[in-house]
Amino acid sequence: MSLKGRTALITGSTGTGMGRSTALRLAHEGANIVLNYGTHRNYGNHVGGSDAKARAEEVAKHVRELGGQAIVVEADTRKEDDTIRMVNEAKKAFGTIDILVLAAGGRWHVQPFESITVEHWRDVIEAEIDAQWLALKHVLPLMRKQKWGRIITFSMNGAVTRKTTVDTGVDYIIGKNARTWMALAIGNDEFDNGITFNIIEPGPVDHIKDINAAIAPIKGDTAEWEKRVKPNAQDGAEAIAFLCSEAGRFVSQSIIRFPTDHW
Repeated sequence: MSLKGRTALITGSTGTGMGRSTALRLAHEGANIVLNYGTHRNYGNHVGGSDAKARAEEVAKHVRELGGQAIVVEADTRKEDDTIRMVNEAKKAFGTIDILVLAAGGRWHVQPFESITVEHWRDVIEAEIDAQWLALKHVLPLMRKQKWGRIITFSMNGAVTRKTTVDTGVDYIIGKNARTWMALAIGNDEFDNGITFNIIEPGPVDHIKDINAAIAPIKGDTAEWEKRVKPNAQDGAEAIAFLCSEAGRFVSQSIIRFPTDHW
């Protein structure tokens, strides 16, 4: 497998989840990596703040050590001006975008349906739906022109089949359903243009907080990873690496699920 000469734009790729693991994994295959952070997230492992840029630069350093080139772009993917700037910076650095991985997303917050505030609703829907739409709007024309593209988005295991609002982030699930529909429809429309579009649907998978632990299986040290009892960020990265490879050339409009905790 080699992605040398290919450029991957990966939103939400500087935290501790699948976005970062994907950036590291694709870098190992020689891809140029556009690392993105800046979509507002203020919970769990996704706390932003003054160290966000430093964490992004640390990921970029490891991308280069693994064999890829990297730039870091702070951009709120919910905003069109930021998205345009991010795409333009990728083009300036590497010429085009071949791979688009949409890992940034909204905030999961369980609350009764009627308790959701308008502010929270819009925040989640914009991060899930608007962000994907804007990225596609400005990246798809590049892929059509070159007759080659790989797009992967993140939905949620069970989003389409969930039939209750109890113990659920309703706005989040609606956003994930929209992502899935867009992927299936656009994947169908773009397949003859050499563009594939697939969906990763994880349940609550484990993050890998230590970046060295995230790098170890990529370098071939799989001893700790093989001890896992449920999926973690590396599982998603491995699936995405396959989808971006020549071996995944004819896989499109597919939903790849990582069920966990009875999800």
